[in-house]
Amino acid sequence: MSLRLLSFNLLCCCFFISSVTAQNFLGVSPSPYGGTQSLYLNPAFAADSKYGFYLNIGAGNAHLNNDYFRYQAPYSLMSLVLKRVPGPYRLSDGAVLFRPEYLGESGNGKPKSATAWTDLRGPSLLVRLGQGAAIGLTTRLRATAQVNNASEALLSVVRAGLEDQRFYNLPNRDNRFTANTNTYAELGLTLAGAIVQNDDQQLSIGITVKRLQGITAGYFKNSGLSYRVLSDSVQSGQYYLQVDELNAELGYTTYLQDRGRSVTLRQLFDGNNPGRGWGADIGISYQLKSADDPNNYALRLGIALLDIGAIRYRDDRYVHQYSIDAANRRFEATDFGQVSGSEGIANVVTNRLGLTDANNSGRFTSGLPTALSINADLAIGRGLYLTGTLLQDVRPKDAIAIRQPSLISVTPRLETSALGVAVPLTIINNSFVAGASIRLGPVFLGTDNLFGMIGSNSNKLRPRGADIYAGLAIASLQRKP
Repeated sequence: MSLRLLSFNLLCCCFFISSVTAQNFLGVSPSPYGGTQSLYLNPAFAADSKYGFYLNIGAGNAHLNNDYFRYQAPYSLMSLVLKRVPGPYRLSDGAVLFRPEYLGESGNGKPKSATAWTDLRGPSLLVRLGQGAAIGLTTRLRATAQVNNASEALLSVVRAGLEDQRFYNLPNRDNRFTANTNTYAELGLTLAGAIVQNDDQQLSIGITVKRLQGITAGYFKNSGLSYRVLSDSVQSGQYYLQVDELNAELGYTTYLQDRGRSVTLRQLFDGNNPGRGWGADIGISYQLKSADDPNNYALRLGIALLDIGAIRYRDDRYVHQYSIDAANRRFEATDFGQVSGSEGIANVVTNRLGLTDANNSGRFTSGLPTALSINADLAIGRGLYLTGTLLQDVRPKDAIAIRQPSLISVTPRLETSALGVAVPLTIINNSFVAGASIRLGPVFLGTDNLFGMIGSNSNKLRPRGADIYAGLAIASLQRKP
């Protein structure tokens, strides 16, 4: 694998790989018909559920966003996912052709970020206990890759590849950034109940306690990186990365690499996982009841603090953590010739930097994507609602933690027990995106970024991300008193 190909693959990891941080599902989660999906937005919403019984069979979300690169390939991401890329954009072996210019740059001189996640929600149950309380049991598998505070100069080199002569021998010193990955299984217990309840209003509180099993994680916290891309004066046509100075922290696990393990919900019960932790969501919900029907609300307000907690990775067999203070290191194209996966790349880096077991502390802690969730849902009439949602990241920008991308969204909804249609209108990473979702009973399909799924250079949409989610459940409506 050449350095150019390696750097491009790393970029694709930031922009394309489906890997979770958040609890968006914006077309479904604010709804009182959201079932267990609503618990991830605010655990107090369990007490507001329209269902007496809700069994989530399975739900999933793939999401990516960034504030620097625009997708401008001649085919859409939907075509890529469905394997319907036209023949002219395939190689002789059938692989999809993807050129660096298929990612356009939109710079303003400010540091950039990128996030990719996958959120798989396994079998989960929500049960209402009378009119004022509910209990939920949820399973979940989350994985995230994220880059924060990266300079445009560094990202330009990654995008263009190290063979681009425009970057030869140009010193770069503005590269303070953090990169974090985390993959973990989650078992949650939710308790919610009304502390004030009458025909006019209802005030509910809810809490979810989570047991976390860390499967694999990594981070790179760069405090000072100076590098140059140089052409080899001895071997014509060869190039290398000259690291003049590097001051950083590096941590990663090798649990998956060992014995070729895969990621499944079975990790919830695997005692060999290298990470353990606890998390929690805490929320409050207030309903102003409808004057015409006290079983429905005219206005619902909610506020919650989500994903409090962290996972501690501590296992001498699989966990590596180093403090790096290096200078005058050279990375050749051949260094990455047989590398596959992030764990393999990390091993090459540690070897080239001369890091040994004596430098390995064998432990690090990765924080959850702690965020403030604020939600307001206004009943307009005849099944129409208008929802406002704010998700605000509260982690420091250089934290060893996954961060919730901050967003603000307004979602018009048509809502009945049998049918739900929503159109989330969202600002995320300084970009406007529009979504759409449909719910038939407890079954739903949607996207929080429709343009990202259908956009390409051909239709000039050129999105900065994409999003898709779906879920299958069995549910019964709560009986009215």
